[in-house]
Amino acid sequence: MCFLHSNFPPACFNRYEACMDVTESDHKPVRCKFHATIAHVDKSVRRQELGKIIRSNEKILSIFEDLRFVPETSVSTNNIVLQSQDTVILTITNNSPTSQAIFNILCGGQAVVKDDGEDADYNPRGSFGLPRWLEVSPAAGIINPEGSVDVKVHHEDFNSMEEYVDGIPQNWWCEDTRDKEAILMVNIRGSCSTTLRSHSVKVRHCFSARVCLLENRPTNLTKNLGGSRRYPTDITRNGSTRPRTEDSVRRGKSR
Repeated sequence: MCFLHSNFPPACFNRYEACMDVTESDHKPVRCKFHATIAHVDKSVRRQELGKIIRSNEKILSIFEDLRFVPETSVSTNNIVLQSQDTVILTITNNSPTSQAIFNILCGGQAVVKDDGEDADYNPRGSFGLPRWLEVSPAAGIINPEGSVDVKVHHEDFNSMEEYVDGIPQNWWCEDTRDKEAILMVNIRGSCSTTLRSHSVKVRHCFSARVCLLENRPTNLTKNLGGSRRYPTDITRNGSTRPRTEDSVRRGKSR
C-alpha cells in the first residue's frame, strides 16, 4: 500500500500483521512497519550557500561595511597629572562630518609608581571600574558630527575631612601616599557599528603633601629618613604642657 496523492511524503508499508491470535474481534492489535522518504536540510551546505550570497551581493556587502565603520576621533592629551582634588578637562573630538560617535571610558588597569623608575605593573580592575581616587564625568555619551565633548577628570578625595588638618592627613602613617597611575581606555564606536577603536590616556596622581609628611614624622619612624627633630614636653606648675626647645634642654642639664 502506498500513499501517493497526499500532502505527506511518499510512504509504503513493509509489514502489516496481527499481534495476537484473535479472529472474532474487529479491534485486534496489529503490527505495522512502513517506509517513507523525508527531506531534510544539510546545514553545512546551507552555510556554504549563505557565504556565496554574502560574498556576491553588493547590497549585503555595503551593509557589513556600515557595521564596521568607526568615526575618526581624537583626544586632547594622552597624559594627565593630578594632585590633591585637581580637575583636568579631557576633550574628545569627532572628526567625521556625517556620523555620530559613541564613547565610553573604562579603566584598563592601575599601578603604583616605582621610585626606581622601572615600568609599573598594571593590575586590571574588576569590570574595568575606576579606582576610588579617580572620578570621570561624563563616562559615556554621544558626540555629534564635527563636535566635541569635555570630560572632567577629577581626583576624588575619599577620606573624611576630620582626618585632615591644613590638608595633611593626621593618621598619615596609615594612608597610602605613593604616586599612582591608571590607564583610561576611551572606546569609540559608530552609531551602528559592532567594532570599536580605543584611545589610551595615562592618569597619574601625585601626592602633594609628601614633603610635609616627611617633615612631621615621629622620631622613631624618621630616624633613618632625615626627619625633623622632635623634643618632649615640659610640665608647668599649673599642669599644662609646653614643648621643650634646645634652650630648655640645656637649662635642664645645667640644673
